[in-house]
Amino acid sequence: MKNIFLTISFFSLIILGVKAQEIKEIEGLYYSNDTLFTGTHITHFESGKIKIEMNILHGKKEGIIKIYFENGQLNEIRSYKDNLMDGTWEMYNAENIQVSVANYKNGQKHGPWIIRDEKGNLLYEMKYTNGEKTGTWKKYDNSGKLVSERKY
Repeated sequence: MKNIFLTISFFSLIILGVKAQEIKEIEGLYYSNDTLFTGTHITHFESGKIKIEMNILHGKKEGIIKIYFENGQLNEIRSYKDNLMDGTWEMYNAENIQVSVANYKNGQKHGPWIIRDEKGNLLYEMKYTNGEKTGTWKKYDNSGKLVSERKY
């Protein structure tokens, strides 16, 4: 009887602990028990595998966020500063081929962007400065041959 009581008590504490750590997003900010959350927040697929892993500081996304396919393979890497897109973002397909690289600064497109097809062949090279198209944008065909350029 004592073992049953200890087992029930143990599971009750675990359930209460999980409820106490519940993180909610409200209007772009993350809260735990009505307080702005600071720490690592991880969401899971129904299978239990990690879906999203993010750092949060005073309720705002901060630093690197990793998004996974359900098989555990990395799908995206995003970067935030003070809840704004900031830094390099990368996207991978199901074959673990990098299909895009984008850069942001203070929530705006800023820096080089590269788009590849599902096989990893370069399709586009672009550049932004403070959200505006700049430089020479290039488009390539599937064989890697430059097919067009446009200056901004």
